[in-house]
Amino acid sequence: MSVLAVGGLLLLVMLLLLSGGVWIAMTLAIVGWVGQAFFTSTQPGANLFSAFWETNASWELAALPLFIWMGEILFRTRLSEQMFEGLSPWLNKVPGRLMHTTILGCGIFGSVSGSSAATCATIAKVALPELKKRGYD
Repeated sequence: MSVLAVGGLLLLVMLLLLSGGVWIAMTLAIVGWVGQAFFTSTQPGANLFSAFWETNASWELAALPLFIWMGEILFRTRLSEQMFEGLSPWLNKVPGRLMHTTILGCGIFGSVSGSSAATCATIAKVALPELKKRGYD
């Protein structure tokens, strides 16, 4: 079987599993296992286990709670309110100023922290009280 035919077959299996409602992570694991079991001479269990372990045992993930803690410190010290008050005059003429202020805050915090997950958790914690305080549902 050619490489193109194997790729097409695995793509078809993946699309069938996804359309059947299987979770994305499980679909990718199943398609990887099928590809290794039927089209290579390696042991799929050992390869997939080491791949799963290597992605979850990374030092980048160890720093994520510290970024979230940094966001909690920003929230508890009321620096988040000061951030909104400091950024909002720059966007006075823009309709939907609070939304754009939140996006600008996301950009600033994302560039400082370098972590999109930490930015999402932090800005959500920071922006929700401000949005509720200003009358948003």
